[in-house]
Amino acid sequence: MATVRALVTDAYMEIGVLGPGQSMNANLGALGLLRFQHQVDRWQADRLMLAVLKRATFTLTSGTSSVTIGTGGSVNTTPATTTAPMFLDTVRYVNPGSSPEQEVPIGIMDRDTYARVTIKELQSALPTLCFYQRSNTDALGTLFLWPQVTQNVTIVLYSPQGVGVPTSLDDTIIGPAGYASAFMLDLAFDLCAPTGTAMPDGLPEKRTAALQTMRRPNVMPAVLGVDPALTNRAGAGYNVYSDQITSSR
Repeated sequence: MATVRALVTDAYMEIGVLGPGQSMNANLGALGLLRFQHQVDRWQADRLMLAVLKRATFTLTSGTSSVTIGTGGSVNTTPATTTAPMFLDTVRYVNPGSSPEQEVPIGIMDRDTYARVTIKELQSALPTLCFYQRSNTDALGTLFLWPQVTQNVTIVLYSPQGVGVPTSLDDTIIGPAGYASAFMLDLAFDLCAPTGTAMPDGLPEKRTAALQTMRRPNVMPAVLGVDPALTNRAGAGYNVYSDQITSSR
């Protein structure tokens, strides 16, 4: 897509701090990099900003009920970044002995549900529930699986991920279509206050439109189906516009 330096330079030009052909000095470069790092980090907490669904597998060894996730943890799902995923969309285990492999869903608990589990070390051959949380002391996340397994089990994780937080102005930022404009305009918006620049006319509107365009492909509505027991017809579906049930035959 572009280097961080190019995106930061364009953002400064958008708000009039730099003119065509001008280059950033060291102070502007440092400020732009810092604000861009904050921006990318902020985007990690917005599910609609994350365009890629990554699949990762690992072996949960017998007698284990928790693993750490992220670079440096026991499970690495983010080789291009240094932090654990913010979200886990789906967690499954591979049914032992199945061929081809069959993935079985594991229920994801929220904090309150996990806290209500009174026997955390209950044992079973297979896990049925899990709880995931990010750490506030390091860049890792922890996945707790329940019950504690009594055999080795392959676990499959599906986690949405965005671009990694850059470390220098010369890092290249790669993203899907629409991300370059959203990166630049969001950064330009954030750079107005620290540079003492008045907000240019139209910038908030352009920023909002760019963010909406960037988010739109990341939303994939689920397909609405109808229980066949209610229709007695194969391939049935419900048309929300006509309020009619249709079928293929």
